[in-house]
Amino acid sequence: MRESLFEIRVTKNIPYGTYDKSVKGTISGGADSRGLHPIMYALKRFRNYLLLLMSLIAPFNSWRVRFNKWKGINIGKNVYIGMFVFFDNAYPEYIYLEDKTAINTGTLVVTHFNPYIHFEKVLKATVNPVIIKEGAFIAVRSVLLPGVTIGEYAMVAAGSVVSKDVEAYSIVRGNPAVKVADYKRRMTFEKKHDDDE
Repeated sequence: MRESLFEIRVTKNIPYGTYDKSVKGTISGGADSRGLHPIMYALKRFRNYLLLLMSLIAPFNSWRVRFNKWKGINIGKNVYIGMFVFFDNAYPEYIYLEDKTAINTGTLVVTHFNPYIHFEKVLKATVNPVIIKEGAFIAVRSVLLPGVTIGEYAMVAAGSVVSKDVEAYSIVRGNPAVKVADYKRRMTFEKKHDDDE
């Protein structure tokens, strides 16, 4: 795979979930995990929530792209984001959409996992980047889990759950998603043929 257009954040450990789900507890825990003052964290969280709602239902792609950029998602040029695409609202800065990517309606992109503290001996609480490389296509209602990279010009079939990296110029489908086709030779041949004309 080619290098990304963006400077990719590294995986990091985050605090485990707490049992205190009150507003005060949520704000306090979120602020601590990000090194922010609680008021700044609360304002950022509220802003991201409003941007999430607007991006879900915005009637135009350019608006959906803009709202998600404002939220902190790294977005290249000529990107399509369908309606009701849910990007991780807690760590949007860990999502990278390179040029000419398409993410269709109802897709879910998750970057973090923070189980309750009682799971600390079996599971790590982490945030991992999700990278969608140039030209990749994500079909409707797919789920991209933390830490996956979708390769250049790869396709994820509708309703797939992607938990591992997807090779460039390939199609994956299912739960868990598995490779069902490879078309690198065809696409690179056609590109070379077009360049010769």
